[in-house]
Amino acid sequence: MLLSLVSRNNKVFFRNKLLVFFSLLSVLILIGLYAIFLQNLQLNSIAEYVPVTPEIEVLVSEWMVAGLLSIIAMSATLGVFGIYIKDLEAKTTADFLVTAASRYKIQLSYVISSCIIGFSMTFVGFICCEIFIVSIGGELLSPIAMLKAVGILILAVVMSSMINLFIVLFINTETAFSTVSTISGTLLGFLCGIYVPMAVLPTAIQSAIHFFPVSHITVLLRDVFTAQSVEKVFAGYELYAKTYKVDYGVIYEIDGSILSSLMSLLFVLSTIIVLGTLSALVFRRKYK
Repeated sequence: MLLSLVSRNNKVFFRNKLLVFFSLLSVLILIGLYAIFLQNLQLNSIAEYVPVTPEIEVLVSEWMVAGLLSIIAMSATLGVFGIYIKDLEAKTTADFLVTAASRYKIQLSYVISSCIIGFSMTFVGFICCEIFIVSIGGELLSPIAMLKAVGILILAVVMSSMINLFIVLFINTETAFSTVSTISGTLLGFLCGIYVPMAVLPTAIQSAIHFFPVSHITVLLRDVFTAQSVEKVFAGYELYAKTYKVDYGVIYEIDGSILSSLMSLLFVLSTIIVLGTLSALVFRRKYK
């Protein structure tokens, strides 16, 4: 029964072209902003540190790609939970309860669907981004780096599903869900340090970003994607490399100390566990 529900959710999502479009709307906005001014803004900033080379454009594109994939994971999984809200408002969930399906299985089916669809769309995005990087003169990630990236994307999708599950448990109408989706799409670019460089933000906003779970996925991906290009671009200018990384959120510096990738990884895993547990408790209380 669980597999049937998951299959049904997947079909409903991809059949609804509007739902798919709005799941990717924030991604399309980011691509548009990048093409219009974000790319040139960062290119000009790097040019203040080092001589202009073709590798700089590759570095900036790799930086953007990391943020793009983070947003895809978050927005795609949130879009899938739109099916849950629609079913809830249309009382389709009540119809499912007439069958052998329990509330637990029904809810779990949405979570599994969000992970499957979220990873599918994020992985396709990953392949497209790799093709784009190569097309502008960059290199494919090494096999080890590629495995790291895929592993991070899996964590990104699972964590995004947990975050979105926790949020939608407090939503009962499609109108409220649309509002949350709009706010989420708008804030993601800022809270992942994509629209505005970390260095120009007030300290309080930087601290908020440091505690935003999705931003740690962005940092982990940036570290993987930009590692080779940073070495090339800042060869002979190593002192500026750290400045660039901190200013543009490739690494996080908190109270003068660099936050390691391991700490970001542990933060992500902790978020999955905590929100998964809280969601289970909220669900149990809501339907007991």
